[in-house]
Amino acid sequence: MEHPRYYETMAIVPTALDEAQVEAIIERARNVLESLGAKVHSARVWDKRKLAYEIKKHKEGVYLLFRYEGQPKAAEELNRILKINEDVIRYRTFRLEPEEFAKSS
Repeated sequence: MEHPRYYETMAIVPTALDEAQVEAIIERARNVLESLGAKVHSARVWDKRKLAYEIKKHKEGVYLLFRYEGQPKAAEELNRILKINEDVIRYRTFRLEPEEFAKSS
């Protein structure tokens, strides 16, 4: 078995979503990651910010941050569910080196 890799995924959702809807997105992501054997270090709302430019007619967004370690299939599946979720404006996953992951924890 391969050594786990370290990932950080950031997603942006509309500010129009209520707290329960945002929490549902976070829980769904956490469940997907854990079902694929990933260890979730953090899954939370990071901040509400004005976007640098308008995306899909949104000028502000709520940023969600997921930090986890696992196999590449876990990151691929998280990207897949974020892509098909109509409430996600944009998302991006970064693979981190172990030192970067530990330093930014």
